[in-house]
Parts: sequence; C-alpha cells; structure tokens
Amino acid sequence: MNTITTRIRRSLSTISTSQVAMIGAAMAVAVAARLLPHPPNFTPMAAIGLFAGAVCLRPVVAASAIVGAMLISDLFLGFHTLMPIVYGCLLVNLVIGARFVRGANGLQFGAASCGRIIAGSLIGSVLFFLVTNFAHFLAFYPPTMGGLAACYTAAIPFFQFTVSGDLAYTGVMFGSLALISIKSGSFVGTRTFATQSFNAR
Repeated sequence: MNTITTRIRRSLSTISTSQVAMIGAAMAVAVAARLLPHPPNFTPMAAIGLFAGAVCLRPVVAASAIVGAMLISDLFLGFHTLMPIVYGCLLVNLVIGARFVRGANGLQFGAASCGRIIAGSLIGSVLFFLVTNFAHFLAFYPPTMGGLAACYTAAIPFFQFTVSGDLAYTGVMFGSLALISIKSGSFVGTRTFATQSFNAR
C-alpha cells in the first residue's frame, strides 16, 4: 500500500498545472454525468480511460482520476459488491488506449487512427458488457446455463446505451483534441502526444 501511495504522490508531483486542470475537469464531468439523469450506462467513464491511455497521460494519475470519479459518484449512488469488477473493467480502457489506439510513434490523427479509436471504444464496451454481466450472473443468478442466458438476455437492452455512450464521449474527447491539433498546426502526420441487468456506470 505504501508503494502505491508513493507512486501516486510521485506522479502527482511531476504533472503540469494544465494536466491537473484537465484531470479535474474530467473528474467533474464524469461525476456530473453519473449523477444527473441519463440513459443507463451512458457515461464518459470508459471514454476517459481510453483517451487518457491514448494521449500518454501517466497511468497512475489517469487511474486515480477514474477511480476517484467513480468513488465520489458512488457515495451518492450507493456502493455495491461488484464495484471492484466495474472499476477494473473501466481501467482496462487505459490499456486499450495505450496499447491499441495509440500508434508506435504516438497518437496521429488520420483515417487509421480514427478506425483504432472507434474499434478501441467498441472493444471496451464489449468487454464491460461480458465481464460485468458474468459477475452479475455469478452473484445473483442460478448457476445454470439458463441463468447465464437469462442474465445476458436481460442486459441486452442496456448494451446499446453502453456502446452509444462510449462512442459519443470518445468522439467528443478525441474530436476536441483533433481540433486543438489543427489550430496548433500538428494535425496529420506528426506526433501529437508521446460502465435486472447490470447497470453501474
């Protein structure tokens, strides 16, 4: 625990004021999006992770922002036994962003990167759906194939909101970054930067 705390403090001490502002804004938007009325699972949590991983934000800082936003909003929404599973699935988006969305030379905007961004968002949505609902099945459904089928069937109507929310917020975040890149003259070809079915996003 001391090691983790030390890493967090070290990461926080090396980030710039603009990064702190960006993290704070992302947390505020995430908390508001979860607390204000919205379709089930239509939140920016997965998109924040994908974006943070893709733009090389320090992993410990990005993870702290995601977990912090979830904890703050869950204080109002209520805690539940599957929180570790939900949080873990959201944090996986950091890895997807870093390993899949971002290219070897950094995030470059173009047709290829747009395809990776969309694919990365969809991968995160599908993983969240499969993993969290399987955990929900283990916790609350009969341990039979019929129970498994019933769990995933009940979750299908909510999956559309997970996908649409992830894609929408991902589009806003990466689109905003692309606009900033255009204005700064570093758009294409240059290195820009080195979620009873389950409903808990």
